[in-house]
Amino acid sequence: MMYIDYDLKQGSEEWHELKNAKIGGTRAKAVQVKKSINEAVIFDEVMSERNTFFNYEEGFTSEAMQRGIDLEPLAIEEVTKETGVIFKDAGWISRNNYHGHSPDGISLCEKIGLEIKCPSAKVHNSYVRDNKLPLEYVWQIVNFFAMDESIERLYFASFNPDYLLMPLFLLEVTRESIIFTSKKDSAIVSELAADLNKNVDDLILKIKQEEKVIIQRISNKLKF
Repeated sequence: MMYIDYDLKQGSEEWHELKNAKIGGTRAKAVQVKKSINEAVIFDEVMSERNTFFNYEEGFTSEAMQRGIDLEPLAIEEVTKETGVIFKDAGWISRNNYHGHSPDGISLCEKIGLEIKCPSAKVHNSYVRDNKLPLEYVWQIVNFFAMDESIERLYFASFNPDYLLMPLFLLEVTRESIIFTSKKDSAIVSELAADLNKNVDDLILKIKQEEKVIIQRISNKLKF
């Protein structure tokens, strides 16, 4: 069952610790591999985090990142004006103990999600021209839907107040929407979400199996 933490502040040390050793929106794409999940980079990333003491180090904030942080509240206001939907802040949405999502907003009814980007004018212009979900954020969007079937739709917003033609580029995505996952491949969002959940569950299951093998190996060495 989906759990939403409204008190957790994104970017805080507590938020980073909660996300540690979990699959979130930015890692969702890494789970979608054609080869065995044991051979994927994400396998060692998550397994190592599960078996290492968490050590928080404040990351570097670039000028572009800070711009996004500063513009996000204004972007949310613009989305609300356009859609009539009021969004709340939430630090983390959990599907289970190892899979979650850090949303840019969720509606009062908890059925509508929001993902916002505040890119440069050049990047924003490319989104406006393409008029579809940017491929680099497709699995982040799918991950939001993967949290629970109660998530009915989501707004993807790109906001640049200096871009005169269309400062707010807005797309509505539903569970029934067909979206591109590559330049050639497309699928229904609900099916992609189900596949993502299956792959995440498989990843954690195989990590736990690998941990048991290592523990058994250690145990055997200790036997005299």
